[in-house]
Amino acid sequence: MQALVVVDMQNGFLREGALASDDCLGVLPAVVREVDAALDSGAHVVFTADTHEPDDREFEVFPVHCVRGTAEAELADELRHYLGHDRVHLLPKRRYSAMFETEMEGLLHRYGIDAVRICGVCTDICVLHTTADLRNRDIAVTVVADATATFDGPDHPADAVREQSLAHLAGILGARVERSHEQT
Repeated sequence: MQALVVVDMQNGFLREGALASDDCLGVLPAVVREVDAALDSGAHVVFTADTHEPDDREFEVFPVHCVRGTAEAELADELRHYLGHDRVHLLPKRRYSAMFETEMEGLLHRYGIDAVRICGVCTDICVLHTTADLRNRDIAVTVVADATATFDGPDHPADAVREQSLAHLAGILGARVERSHEQT
């Protein structure tokens, strides 16, 4: 059984706050297409949601973002209507990997998921670390390159960082990286 994992497509990375990015917002239509295709095929969809407490230690590394209860922590409006579907799951997380101290492992086992398509943001952080933890559990992962993005900033050129991350995901972690010209 396959699942789609949609990583952190939240207001705090797309539309508002210190980590919001037009690059990340730009992949939203591709993510919506992935969700529709997954649900049409009978797959489960797991939306991860970066969710922090106001005093989270992650804020020693990154600016304050996606604090529990704020608009930044909410899924993008274009995705919220999927919540409530019987094969859609919302998974709050507090670290880069969706496997760290979450219910992800239980979802994988409960539904017999042995393959994952993954998309969302940020390619070099949460997508990468979630993929690494899935691969460490021998779960096949396909990264949908055209539905992933990262932010652009000083010493963090989005396009170069994204391409380097996709190469790492394929070459080191053994994930399949699917680009728009490929078919699944």
